Amino acid sequence: MKTILIVDDDPKMLELLKHYLRKEEVTTLAATDGEKGLSLFESNPVDLVIIDIFMPNMDGIQTIMELKQKKPECSILVISGGGEFTGLEYLKQAKALGAKEALVKPFTQNDFLSTVHSMLN
Repeated sequence: MKTILIVDDDPKMLELLKHYLRKEEVTTLAATDGEKGLSLFESNPVDLVIIDIFMPNMDGIQTIMELKQKKPECSILVISGGGEFTGLEYLKQAKALGAKEALVKPFTQNDFLSTVHSMLN
């Protein structure tokens, strides 16, 4: 069974993404900031990390750099809704740092699951 780590400071978004993944054959882990996400990443085998850009304590960009330092081959899906121009620029930066895919919030359940499936296979 695959394990997906979701890192997002918005509890409603965490619950929504976990809900989307409930019918999938995956285990989900959740963290509300990059520091907690890194801790879970280090203590669990993780196949995919879904990470928000704008978070307190350690933002998504910093977290991606740490994840890639610890495990360069880790698969990362970055998400953001932090404003059209600013959010898009950060998504581009995240992809340049190693995120394989990016989604702009709000996204549909179908778009989300399609992206997750392609990243896990």
